[in-house]
Amino acid sequence: MRPAGPSPVRWWTGPLLLAGVALAFDAADRRIPFGVWTTGPVDEVAHLATAALGLLVLACFIDAPRRFYVAALIASVAIDADHIPLYLGLLGNQAQRPVTHSLSTVAVFVAAAAASRRHRAVLAGVATGLVLHFARDIAEGYPGVRVFWPLQDTSWMVSYRWFLGMIVVFTAARLVLVGLGLPHTRIPVFRAPSDPEAARETRSRTSLPGGRYPA
Repeated sequence: MRPAGPSPVRWWTGPLLLAGVALAFDAADRRIPFGVWTTGPVDEVAHLATAALGLLVLACFIDAPRRFYVAALIASVAIDADHIPLYLGLLGNQAQRPVTHSLSTVAVFVAAAAASRRHRAVLAGVATGLVLHFARDIAEGYPGVRVFWPLQDTSWMVSYRWFLGMIVVFTAARLVLVGLGLPHTRIPVFRAPSDPEAARETRSRTSLPGGRYPA
């Protein structure tokens, strides 16, 4: 069953557009000689589109406030600010990604989310955005990502097929799940009963025909 609405194509154009942008900008990033001001912006667009596509799939399963998704999108590109000290020659080895590009950083935000009820949605969103960022980074080739630092200093790398497969799976999953109206319910997370944003989004969903997920 296709979601009802005034525009029958809107529900699938978004995922396809994001997939096209992610693949196109990733391809450009691989072909342009490295430079902070040349490949940098191209790389961040690819990261942002990849994260947005992954979050569209996640939104099919969880009912999270908007701030969770905003934080995830920002984190999916903002983490690259940790390269600035390397480029300035102030810290670390330019031949390696910073150690903050690791699951240790994700663990810090997960722990902070568990400890902070008030900011849990934002902190969990940051952790999610970081995971999506690193998932693409490991497929970009050398120098890889020191995923398990400080437990392991080895850089992890996978082939381009990992990234391509990730985009295909995200896109197909979103199209199939929304096209079939699945799942029928989503798990509410990071919401308090008095959360005004939760109340607004609940009213918005109940006013949409066909049980569509809000954009």
